[in-house]
Order: sequence, then C-alpha cells, then structure tokens
Amino acid sequence: MSRHNQKPDKGFTLIELIVVITIIGILATTVVVNVFGRTDQAKVAKVQADFSSIKTASRMFREDHGRWPDSLEELVDPPATDSGFQLEYLDNAPEDPWSKDYYYYEIGDRGPLLISFGADMTEGGEGFDADIYSDGERY
Repeated sequence: MSRHNQKPDKGFTLIELIVVITIIGILATTVVVNVFGRTDQAKVAKVQADFSSIKTASRMFREDHGRWPDSLEELVDPPATDSGFQLEYLDNAPEDPWSKDYYYYEIGDRGPLLISFGADMTEGGEGFDADIYSDGERY
C-alpha cells in the first residue's frame, strides 16, 4: 500500500481574496457615503433647532423689554427689565455646526432674521453649501 503525502488545502486562493477585498471595499464605500450624508443632514437640523431656540428667546426678550433684541449677545447679557430683573435668555450665543457665528439681523416689527452660510461658510451655494435662513415668516 502506498501512502500519498497530500497536504490538505489550507487558505484562500488569490481569486477568493480579490473577491472578498472587493466586497469589503464596496461595503465600506456604501457606509462612508451614508454616514457623511447623514452628518450633513444632522448639521442642517442643528441649525434649525438653534434658530428655534433663538426665536423663542427673542420672543421672551420682546415680551420683557417691549422690543426685539439688537443682537444675539443681548440675549446672553440683556439689560435689566423695567422692574429691575436681569434675565438671561440664552446661556451663550450658539455657533453653527461649522463653528461660525450665526448672522443676526434685527429688521423691525417682524423680528430678527437669522442666517448660517452653510457648509462652505460663504454666501450662496447649493445643496449643503446653501445658506440657511430662519423661516420665511421671520416671526
């Protein structure tokens, strides 16, 4: 009887490795695209939430002082009310998700207009680079 010294096949062939690496690459690309898309959406949602907080603080300021605040800083460090109370409407002036200050324009009886210049941090742009304005009603 002759015995054949055959070693069992261990490991992967080159083709199998290439297929697995290709699949991992496709999955990684899909994950990265989805994560970055969600990150931009989350930043826009944060801007909208900040606008809502600033609007609420501005309305409270107007009720207490009879006028709209002149700036975001006035919501953080407001003057005393007629009754002598020093109220704080915001803990600090929020920054947009791209670490820039919001632009705050007091435009008369309609209240302030708030602007973030978006991901590109410059005026204009499209998609996530587009400027973000507080709602069209400008309360």
